[in-house]
Amino acid sequence: CALALAGAREKGIAHRIEIDGDVGKILIDRVQVQQVLINLLRNAVEVMAPTGAGEIVISARRDDDFARITVADSGPGISPDIADQLFQAFVSTKRDGIGLGLSICRTIVEAHGGRIWAESRPGGGTLFHFTVPFAETENADA
Repeated sequence: CALALAGAREKGIAHRIEIDGDVGKILIDRVQVQQVLINLLRNAVEVMAPTGAGEIVISARRDDDFARITVADSGPGISPDIADQLFQAFVSTKRDGIGLGLSICRTIVEAHGGRIWAESRPGGGTLFHFTVPFAETENADA
């Protein structure tokens, strides 16, 4: 978060981290999943920066056999014209973007056995969710 949110406070963007206590150990490639989080967080900062205010909430909670990580922003939201194509390569809402960030995020998350999706946030903004599996633990009784 520190890397991805560098400069956000100066732009008037606050953040919170909420991790539910029942989220266990997950099985991930740390560097790859950090890249997903950095991309989602930087995108959130970029869409909120022009207004000079907003909040990003990063959360983690149990979702069946997966941990669901959510990056919620209070930005302008996703245009319905592009919502179905967000995770395709070379699709971008940014004037200077090449449209690979979310496509790479999808590839990383799916390689981990999870999924990634976006939805409108009630009250405005966007929720980006992705899931990753919990680590298998050996049963001491077996």
